Amino acid sequence: MSKLKQINIFIIDDNNVFSLALKANIEEAFKDRVIKIRLFEIGEKCKSIFTQVLPELVILDYNLNSDYPSASNGIKVLEWIKKENPETSVIILTGEDSVDIAVKSFLHGASDYVVKTPTQFNKINYSLRNIFKIMESKIDVRKYKRQRIVLFTCIALLIGGMIAMQMLIFSLNK
Repeated sequence: MSKLKQINIFIIDDNNVFSLALKANIEEAFKDRVIKIRLFEIGEKCKSIFTQVLPELVILDYNLNSDYPSASNGIKVLEWIKKENPETSVIILTGEDSVDIAVKSFLHGASDYVVKTPTQFNKINYSLRNIFKIMESKIDVRKYKRQRIVLFTCIALLIGGMIAMQMLIFSLNK
């Protein structure tokens, strides 16, 4: 059973057919999870909803200006996403197998970089599984930190109680 509640995923890609196919693929591959996927053609169109939802994950095309010449490229959108919510994981998609774009993506906070190839959906699903594991691990860490605080608080109260008891016994023996 997944520790994650609903996972909000934004797909930002100017190719609607690709976005719909990716959405269907993710929903099929992760049907055991509660996932809500929203599609956007350009980064500018998702900004108002992004700040309301703060999605856990964004799948972002690097080249977003085929139909919208004035649209920001994926790196600019990635910068904005990370500024708004550094916790959002971002997978960069591109048709270009470029080391420069990959490095630039990682330097700006991308969690992964996937080249659009015939095996792209398998690679994206693999990346999603890893990101979900990381998200679940972060939940565990927060849970263990809370438990540790409670434990230390209890120990402090016990020690304080013991000291108070010793002082009471000492004062009674006078």
